[in-house]
Amino acid sequence: MRIERHQVSESAISAAREGFVDRIGGMVHSYSRAGLMAATEWRLIAEEFLDYLGALSVKTPSLDTPEAKAVLKDATEAAAGAIAFAAYYSYDSFQVFLDYPNFGMSYDRSEADDTLRESTVRPQCWLDAFCLAILSDKVSWRGEAFAFTWQSMPTTEGNSAAELANGFMAHFFGDTRDQVAPDAETPEQRLAAIDAALSRVQDRDSEAALALSTLRALAAEDREAFDSGMLSLLDRADGSRPRTLLPLLPLALAALAHRAHGWLPAVDTDYLPHALVTGFPTSEPRVGALGRDRRPDAVAQFAAGPVRLDRPTPALPLHPDSEAGFERRIQEAISPDPDDSLAVYRLARALDRQAHLLLVRASRSADVTDAQLADLRLASRLGAALFRIALAEPGTEAEVTFDGRTVRYPATRDKHSGPGQWQLALELALITGDREGLAPIVLAGPVHSAADRSSYASYRVALHDYFRGVDPLPATERALRDVERAGDAGFLPPPVVLFSQLVEGDETSFNLALLDALEAHRDHHSVADRGTDRDAPLSLGVLALACHARRRGWAVRVESPYLPARLLA
Repeated sequence: MRIERHQVSESAISAAREGFVDRIGGMVHSYSRAGLMAATEWRLIAEEFLDYLGALSVKTPSLDTPEAKAVLKDATEAAAGAIAFAAYYSYDSFQVFLDYPNFGMSYDRSEADDTLRESTVRPQCWLDAFCLAILSDKVSWRGEAFAFTWQSMPTTEGNSAAELANGFMAHFFGDTRDQVAPDAETPEQRLAAIDAALSRVQDRDSEAALALSTLRALAAEDREAFDSGMLSLLDRADGSRPRTLLPLLPLALAALAHRAHGWLPAVDTDYLPHALVTGFPTSEPRVGALGRDRRPDAVAQFAAGPVRLDRPTPALPLHPDSEAGFERRIQEAISPDPDDSLAVYRLARALDRQAHLLLVRASRSADVTDAQLADLRLASRLGAALFRIALAEPGTEAEVTFDGRTVRYPATRDKHSGPGQWQLALELALITGDREGLAPIVLAGPVHSAADRSSYASYRVALHDYFRGVDPLPATERALRDVERAGDAGFLPPPVVLFSQLVEGDETSFNLALLDALEAHRDHHSVADRGTDRDAPLSLGVLALACHARRRGWAVRVESPYLPARLLA
């Protein structure tokens, strides 16, 4: 059976879709400058994300894109932010962070203004946020805030929206307003709690009452009644805003049915995008242990020959004046005045500038040119020089060579040769295959000059152990666990699974992980305006591991502008 969606005007769709990146960025920053962002502002931001998601679904009904996944994630975070504000403001500290516009706000209890506290949440707002949390698998993550606001919700007996909230809480956490905890009651008791909520509903024809009946059918595993309830809910979908094309109640119930019982909607309709119902399924392997689950489709692809992966990001702009300025400052850094007290600082800046030129220029061609090879080699020498200087005895000078010239720098061990610069220098040395340049980097290690408190810390330790000849398995396992704990944190994690296959010595799985890593890089930079980031054209970390594997004699079975052929050769 097919159900077509109701009509929303093309002008409303275009208004929601066009210019969204700038609009949402301006919206959140405007609210933040106007004063304290309270529950109302977070709800409005959530609605803006949902309108954009609805507009995206017109062109891509399945919503199986990185953009849609990122938008749903932030719609959920903003809606949950409104719930968190009502639950915690003036009582406890909390924060709300949106990855898409890279914006967040922290709330400190000690700085709270009690007069701005919003102690209650309307049932419909609570339900909208809870449905989004179901779609994003964030109910347990925000469970405490939902429980607190549910407990303080105005209890008008018989109100269908409030009773539906009671039903959801019973389904997830058990039926008690005194103690909300997972697995507090048996499935039978939870079903009885939903029945009790349903019995109190006065308006049995309301949407919330229909949703509660459908939830009851799901809890009872009554597929026929569940499908009938879903049809009734979808028949009621209507509205003039793009977000009404994605009705949250039937969507959340369909997602619950799939995740609890594997049920897919019995009706064919764009109201229920496949990716939202199924939770954006991927073929990514588990990352909790060494080794990986081999993807049969990818294994078959590799058996037929190299797999081609395109790079959708645009060529990055570089104004001639900026380019000339970068090159001038790089040359000044490798030819410092004898009394230049900032010589090492300028060298560290030169490494960053040379990496920037390398990446921007790489965006303009599928393979590296002679000029780009020269960029790469200079960048590698800059990185090696930085760590030769860091290894020198305090109070002495370190000699480094550029283009046959010997240059002296004062021994310096500070943040300019910290963990981030260490990883960059290591990756450049691996890409170029410069064993001489690799030596001081490995000898120094990632925390020679500064502590590493980043999410990449365990990965850098694993890299260091591998290249200095220490058993890398313990550190690699820690890095895998750290990536798993980070989950969908909004930043691109290090290529730990790919590295683990290098450690494991499994060439086939390395190629599978290589494809996964490059797809993850591509998908990350397909969201919002990340395609204009300087790192979009190449993942230096992935490229470095691929070049190292190639030098080990392994075949690299992925062909892509992300892996310039001249570098792999």
